[in-house]
Amino acid sequence: MHRCSTLAGLPFGSWFLALLCTSALQAEPLDERIDQLVRQLNADSVSTRDDAEQSLVELAPVGDADASDAFLERLPQPLDGMPEEVRLRLGRIRQRIENRQAKEVLTTSRLTLKGDGVDLAVLFQQIDQQTGNRLSDHREKFGQEAEPRTISLDIKDEAFWPMLDKILDHAKLGLYPFSGEETLAYINQEAGAAPRVGRASYSGPFRIEAIKVVAQRSVRTPAQQGLQIKLEIAWEPRLKPIALSQPSDKILVTTSDGAEVPLANPQAVLGVEVQSGSHATELNIPLELPSRRVDKLAFFRGELSALVPARVVEFRFTGLEGQGRAEQQRSGVKVSLRSVRKNQAIWEVDMRLQVASEEAGLESHRGWVFQNIAYLENNQGEVIDHAGFETTMQTEREIGLTYLFELPDDQIGDYTWVYRTPAAIVRVPVKYELKDIPLP
Repeated sequence: MHRCSTLAGLPFGSWFLALLCTSALQAEPLDERIDQLVRQLNADSVSTRDDAEQSLVELAPVGDADASDAFLERLPQPLDGMPEEVRLRLGRIRQRIENRQAKEVLTTSRLTLKGDGVDLAVLFQQIDQQTGNRLSDHREKFGQEAEPRTISLDIKDEAFWPMLDKILDHAKLGLYPFSGEETLAYINQEAGAAPRVGRASYSGPFRIEAIKVVAQRSVRTPAQQGLQIKLEIAWEPRLKPIALSQPSDKILVTTSDGAEVPLANPQAVLGVEVQSGSHATELNIPLELPSRRVDKLAFFRGELSALVPARVVEFRFTGLEGQGRAEQQRSGVKVSLRSVRKNQAIWEVDMRLQVASEEAGLESHRGWVFQNIAYLENNQGEVIDHAGFETTMQTEREIGLTYLFELPDDQIGDYTWVYRTPAAIVRVPVKYELKDIPLP
């Protein structure tokens, strides 16, 4: 299939000519259907326009991220030369499809496992195969004995986190969520550790647990007092959230006698960025200090806001020597390779990243983009990591970076530049409920 035109630069009123510029002999039915529906987005009838928009959303594949990406690449981009109605609807269609992708990713993983005396290493391999969630043994790295352990289980269609908590309790293991790798590390359970089962709230692929309670009162200034609840927010390792925030007005806390515990700052939005290679983060919730007669928080309900990519996409650029400008686009992000040049002994790869999503946000406090992976790969598949990078420009939707490379052979022509970035970034709610949190 060959499309002989793009929509870029077309004058007003000519936008639809690009949709017709498809060879009749080579055209595929899907492309013909897309072209037909896009033209109907500018129909005189509102119902026809609505039906065409809904049909385009339904035409996108479900449950297959690659196929959905391919559909979005076929769908025309909303451009200035189009009628406003078409441009707005195309943008809305793209956002609906990307949101659907994200919801598919945010569905909790489910497992079916059965066996007697199953070795844990084998069991964790099965979990990886069914869910894409990898677990790795870090006991030796912590100076612990890594003896084999077995477990008997019969689990059918159970959610990932409740199932994993049961396995870890049975095997007397704990988790270390800051491994720096794309796996969830397990270690031996700490002496005296309470069971994981029954301590957490599960919300899709997220697990929220209160891990520390601190009450403080200033002796010098008695009015300076407060209570802090530290939450651990963990997620399935296949998921890669960018940032989490907790609006104070989305929290309700009550004591064992039914009284509501006010927040220290009811207007605050408590936020935390997610560090690369981590599978959990911690968030402190400051409350007013209850009366001494209160021995526990009976009810703690909240709703986090999670910034999550539907998936991570990879861009590959070849023919780097003498490379002019080149760009690739997938799932709401566009990567432009602006130049590849040598500066003394260092090769500089100058690039730009654009995001379509308003939620992604490339403003200075959103550091997720600096954690994106970028490297050179030779013909043998060997990876050359960058030696650093420089920021060349930055707006809310675009950022420019120059990556620096030292090459052993000093020849860049045979290398491929690889860039990985989150795509189709959306904001989703994460609701949780915790009960009976003991106070010190």
